[in-house]
Amino acid sequence: MLAPLPKTELSRRPLSMAWKVLPLLALLVMGGVAWSIQSIYHEREKRFRHQAEWELQAINQLQTKSVSEWRERRWSDAMALSDDTAYAQAVARWLASPSEPQALSVLNRLRILQERARYSAVYLVDPQGRLRLSPGEGAQGTLPALEMQALERALSQAQAIPLEPRRDAFFAFPFFGLLAPLFDGMEPVGAVWLVSDVRATLYPLLEYWPTPSKTAESALVQRSADAVEFLSPLRHHPHGSQPLHLLPLTQKDNPAVQAASGERGILYGHDYRGEEVLSMVSTVPDSPWLVVSKVDVAEAFGEMRTREWLALSLPVTLALLLVGLMAAHWQWRARRRERALKVALERNMRWLENGQKAAAIGYFAYEPERKEFLMSGMASQVFGLRPDGRMTRRQWLGTLHRDDREQVLAAHEQSLQQRTALQLQYRIRRANDQQMRWVQVWCEYETDTAPHHTTRMTGTVQDITERKQSEQELTHYRAALEAQVRLDPLTDVANRLALDEAVAREWHRTLRNGTPLSLLMVDVDHFKAYNDHYGHVAGDHTLQQVAQALATSVGREGDLVARYGGEEFAVLLPNTDAPQALALAQRMTHAVRALRIEHLAAPGHQHVTVSIGGACVHPALPTACAAQPTALQNALGPLSATEVAQTLFEQADAALYDAKKAGRDQVVFFSPTPSAPLPTCATTEP
Repeated sequence: MLAPLPKTELSRRPLSMAWKVLPLLALLVMGGVAWSIQSIYHEREKRFRHQAEWELQAINQLQTKSVSEWRERRWSDAMALSDDTAYAQAVARWLASPSEPQALSVLNRLRILQERARYSAVYLVDPQGRLRLSPGEGAQGTLPALEMQALERALSQAQAIPLEPRRDAFFAFPFFGLLAPLFDGMEPVGAVWLVSDVRATLYPLLEYWPTPSKTAESALVQRSADAVEFLSPLRHHPHGSQPLHLLPLTQKDNPAVQAASGERGILYGHDYRGEEVLSMVSTVPDSPWLVVSKVDVAEAFGEMRTREWLALSLPVTLALLLVGLMAAHWQWRARRRERALKVALERNMRWLENGQKAAAIGYFAYEPERKEFLMSGMASQVFGLRPDGRMTRRQWLGTLHRDDREQVLAAHEQSLQQRTALQLQYRIRRANDQQMRWVQVWCEYETDTAPHHTTRMTGTVQDITERKQSEQELTHYRAALEAQVRLDPLTDVANRLALDEAVAREWHRTLRNGTPLSLLMVDVDHFKAYNDHYGHVAGDHTLQQVAQALATSVGREGDLVARYGGEEFAVLLPNTDAPQALALAQRMTHAVRALRIEHLAAPGHQHVTVSIGGACVHPALPTACAAQPTALQNALGPLSATEVAQTLFEQADAALYDAKKAGRDQVVFFSPTPSAPLPTCATTEP
């Protein structure tokens, strides 16, 4: 018969079995958790991918709609011209018998199209392709070759013919054109050529992206033979962002090539940089254009993957944290009663100390008889002293800034004599690091009731350096903002507001000092023709160069160059008589010509020039600034600054008109009578 096992042996057997089973159960649980986490991750990644594709599709469709509406508006303008029989008859009458009234009626319609519909150029073309009329300063020459072919198709088919965006030597910018035929009854009388600068009207429609992204961009493409033609610039292209370049159809993985091959919707591939991208392709209705919007896959999904892994690893982290908290909780409960009183005391002391540090406030007491300060720890820190709680009067005097010392001592002496409270702000040089700091001191004097009537001073000291710096920065910011309000944002010279203020200010100074005041009105010659030929972007750049040339020509303090409006500038010259102003105006014309800015659209000139008209007033010597006294110079006293400014601008503007009438690139000074000689400076193109 077998002997029974001892109780200790029976109790050990289940424990040993449990220790063998527990690791297996732990592995099974961890495997199940890992599988669940992976499944959840893939499901969330799929949902996020659909969301990213939907957002890209919405943005692409919005841009496609904008481009389609842009093209439809221009097509509507062309169809409206072709259907306007009355306008065609007016053109036929003018072609048959050219006269100025008939030309004005034809030009008005072209001018309305250019100004309201934002066309860069509008030309009336006869059936032979010659340019006859334009809202600019003239139309010469014939249509380019492609436009001539489009004109023949438009007249034969009796409908408007579009020309896709391209570059041509006729304009200095890429453009989109439409030829709208005109029929007087059944016979063609010509056509209207509508030209749009796509940089200013079409490309911005593709730049709008409602979500922040570093790699997202949209491109307008069309198929051209065995290649894909990009009609819009590429933002990240390694060889520049010029539009109208070709991509061969051999790059099958490129979304643009896939779009040209007939694929639409959501596509994955590699763009011109070789980066993997998520793209969306849409067709612009009634056009050969395709809108391709794309974003890098790494940017679209990289942040999501990191965020999802962090979110899914959170349960594991929380479980580990919970185990650690349970272990720490046992120790904390064991020592809770022992540390309760000590923690409360330390907390109260820390609150008091942090409150003083946060406000940088310390307290002190001064004994005049002993000439010694009793300082708190924070007060000693403010003055950069050792935390021993004492500072002599000599040490305090050594910390005072030399520019504030007399004022501070006088204020303390007055407060001591009058027994009044003292509140003062002054600068000190901290003893430990010699750093300049601002402090604010509040104190009051009191007298003891003891037989000796001892006087003491008690108060607080606070470091206010950061507040002072903020006040100074705010003052500088306000001054900079005031100056910015008076600058023209395009040319970076003074604007009309600054000019009006300067005229009023200098007129009062002229009356007070009896000195002359001159004004020059400067106008860029043939600037409308320059904009029509080179585009508004080049026109803005030219205005900036002319403004800098004018500003460089003046060198005295008080002289002011301001943009008066459009292509017109005004130069205010205090304490400058007519000969001096005339010499300065001549320097300005030379400075502008020295820029040598090409202007092939200007009749008789090859470069940008300016015309200048000048006027001068002198309250002390009425005849010093003109050939004969003017009404302004004979009655300077009663006139207000506003009246003087108005009359001075009218005289300078009249002189500018004479300069233009004389052939432009001229300097003319105002003369009060037609018979008086005009001081002029006529110049010619070198």
